[in-house]
Amino acid sequence: MRETTEKLLVAVELLDRALRMYYEGSSYFAALHLAGGAEEILGVYVERREGESSLKSLVSGAVEFSKLLNDGVASNPKNIRDAINHPKNQTKHMDKGNGEYVTFDPKMEARNLLERAVSNYYTLIRDNNRYNLPETGLLSRFNLEVIGIPSACVDR
Repeated sequence: MRETTEKLLVAVELLDRALRMYYEGSSYFAALHLAGGAEEILGVYVERREGESSLKSLVSGAVEFSKLLNDGVASNPKNIRDAINHPKNQTKHMDKGNGEYVTFDPKMEARNLLERAVSNYYTLIRDNNRYNLPETGLLSRFNLEVIGIPSACVDR
């Protein structure tokens, strides 16, 4: 039976499962992949509300930093975005030119994607919580342990 499901609900489920896997400590590649899907979807929702997604913010900051390192010449934002997303893309693509192995720390990269996804999630909550998103225990835990902000301090 086919159902129509709002993509925001898909992102919430992906993020919840990614956080579970991350904290279970046994499926970092799966957590990375699920967090990546959630981060992308949530980022679009943030940008539709005229906000800046975590990825866009990260790329903008890297472009500005590159100007300091390169005598005022900015790096190409697409190249920066590709570098940031390299681990995520390596886990989901097997192109002819990609090789058969990935070389990165899956726990660290899962954490990086979770940081971006959770940041987007909280941005949507702070936006008058128009989407009525719940703050789950796993979100609060990650926010406190990794980002360092207790949920009670999140401005809603």
